[in-house]
Amino acid sequence: MNFASRIQQWLRRTFTVYLSAKIALAILVLAVSAAAITVTPTTYQAELGGALNINNKLLGVDKGFSIASSGAIALGTGSCSTPVTFGTTPGTATTTVTSSDYVYDVQITNTTSTPTSTCYQVLLTVTRSSGVQSTYGPLFIQTTASVLAWQPIDANFDIQSTTTPTSPFSFLVSVTCQTGTCP
Repeated sequence: MNFASRIQQWLRRTFTVYLSAKIALAILVLAVSAAAITVTPTTYQAELGGALNINNKLLGVDKGFSIASSGAIALGTGSCSTPVTFGTTPGTATTTVTSSDYVYDVQITNTTSTPTSTCYQVLLTVTRSSGVQSTYGPLFIQTTASVLAWQPIDANFDIQSTTTPTSPFSFLVSVTCQTGTCP
């Protein structure tokens, strides 16, 4: 009988622990399911930059599309008589920018072999998946009379939309020599 009593006590303790664990687990499940869950959306940008093949002895870096936080007036849009010039302070050539519109940015840098006193026209062409093309610009940039290599100019193009074109789309940046010593 002593043996049966021990088994009974063991079963009672085991059942009590088992039942207590089940009750605690049920309370935890109810507490977690009653908690508020907050979802925070995250926006990812697929392309942050890349090298561009720009002739005319200039270098280009694709800085991608971004949303304009504020508006900006046009600089370097008139002609080669009012260009943005490469200099010791990085320059910005831009179309008129409206706040909240998408802006494409390409950084163009002169090199030691870029001709002096030469004006270039920069255009952006966006081709939508439907085949419709939109051209933005032109922007005009110019080298100085003396060699000041490795001076960047950001060329910003407002694509006049608060959304990017539907994927897939492509874009082309063209830089053509207008006046001076064209390579």
